[in-house]
Amino acid sequence: MNLAKHALIRQTALLSAANVAVRAMGFLLRILTSRLLGAQAVGVMELASSTHMLCIAPVTSGLPMAMSRLCAREGGQAPRTLRSGLRLALLVSLPVFALAALLSPLTARLLGDARTFPALAAFLPCIPVLGVSAALNGYFYGRENALPPALSELCEQLLRLALTVSLLLALPALALPMRAAVPALATLLGEGAGLALMLLLARRELALARRTPRAPQTERMLVRLALPMTAMRLVSSAMRTVCAALVPARLQLSGLPASEAIARFGMLQGMAMPVLMMPSVFTGALAMVVSPAIARRQRDGAPLRPLARLALLGALGLCIPCAGLVWALSPAIAQRVYRQMELLPLLRFMAPMVALLGVHQVVNALLAGLGIQRRALYGQLAGSLCSLALAYALTARPQLRLYGYALATMAGHALTLLYNLSLLRGALRGEAPPDREEDAAALTECARPSKA
Repeated sequence: MNLAKHALIRQTALLSAANVAVRAMGFLLRILTSRLLGAQAVGVMELASSTHMLCIAPVTSGLPMAMSRLCAREGGQAPRTLRSGLRLALLVSLPVFALAALLSPLTARLLGDARTFPALAAFLPCIPVLGVSAALNGYFYGRENALPPALSELCEQLLRLALTVSLLLALPALALPMRAAVPALATLLGEGAGLALMLLLARRELALARRTPRAPQTERMLVRLALPMTAMRLVSSAMRTVCAALVPARLQLSGLPASEAIARFGMLQGMAMPVLMMPSVFTGALAMVVSPAIARRQRDGAPLRPLARLALLGALGLCIPCAGLVWALSPAIAQRVYRQMELLPLLRFMAPMVALLGVHQVVNALLAGLGIQRRALYGQLAGSLCSLALAYALTARPQLRLYGYALATMAGHALTLLYNLSLLRGALRGEAPPDREEDAAALTECARPSKA
C-alpha cells in the first residue's frame, strides 16, 4: 500500500503542478478576456462554448479514461491499445466535425443569438484535434507517465493566452460577433500546438503502435468501457447547452432586457464558474491518477478500500478549505479582479459548489476504475433533469434570477453526488459487481498477446 500511495501522490503532485500553471494562465485569460470583451461578448462566447463542449464530449470524455484503464491492465500490450484508441478517436471525431459544420448555422439560431456563428465556426476544427489528444492522454496516464500530457497542456494554454490577448488588443474595432470568436480561434491554434508537441513526445510509442496489427477486440473493449462515461458527459454537456439557451430567455421573462440577460449569463459562466472550478487543479489530477491505479489494484487482487479512502479524504481535504477561501476572497475577486461588484454575493452563494465539483470528480474516477460507471449514468441523468427543472422554475422569478439558476445547479450536483457515493460504497463492500460480468473476461482477453 505504501508503494501505491507514494506513486499516487507522486503522479498527482506532477499533474497538480502542471495544472496550477495551466489554471493560473487560464484564470488570467478569463480576467483579461472579460475586461477586453465586456460581459455581453463574454455571454455570446459562452453560448458558443456550451455547444462546443457538447460536440467534443464523444471524443474527450470516455475514451481517455477507458484507455488509461486498459493500458494499466495490459502491461506490455499497451501499443495495441494506443493504435485502437487513435483509430476510434478519428472514426468518431471526423463525422462529428462534419455534422457540426453542417448544422452550425441552425445551431446559432437555436441558441437564440446569431452572433454566436463565428465562434462556433472557429471551434469546429478543435473536434478532431482534441480526439487524437484525448487518446494520447489516456495512453500516457495508463502508463503512469504524466509528463507528456502536462507539457502539452502547458504549451496549449500559453499559446491561447498570448494569442487571445494579442489579437484583442491589436483589433479593437472588431464587431462584437468577431470579437467573441477571437478566444475560440486562439483555442484552436493552442490545441493544435499542444497536439503537435504530444505527437513529438510520443513518436516512439506511435512507431510501436504502427507496427502492431489491428485488434478489433481491443476496439470493442474500448468502446464498451468508454460509452458510460461518454454518455454521462453528453448528458451534462447537453444540459449545459439547453441551459445556455434557456437561462437568458428565462431572465428576460423576469424583466431583464435581452442584452442584460446575455451579460448576466456571461457573468455567471465566464466569471463565477472559473473561480468555483479552480480546486479542480488538484482534484482533476487526482482523478486522472486514481482511476488507472484502482483498476491496477483490482487486477492484482489488492485491497481497494485504502486507496479509495485516501482519494476521497484527499479530495475533501483540498475542496473544503478551497470553498472557504473562495468565500473569504469573494470581495477581492469581484472588485479587483473582475471589477464587477454584482459578482460578490453570487460567489459567496455558490461557494459550496467548490466542494461538490471536486469530490464529484474524484468519485466519478473511482467508479470508472471499478468498472461501474454505467450505473452512474442514471444519477447523472437524474441530477441534470433536476437542475433543468429547477432552473426553468426559479430563474424567471424576479427575486431570484441568477440565484435561482445557481441553486438549481447546486441541487442537481448534490443529488448526483449522493447517488454516486452510494454506488461506490456498495462496490467497495462487494455488493455492486461490475456493470457487466463479461467486461472482466474481455479485459483479461485484451491483456493477452495478440496472435496476429
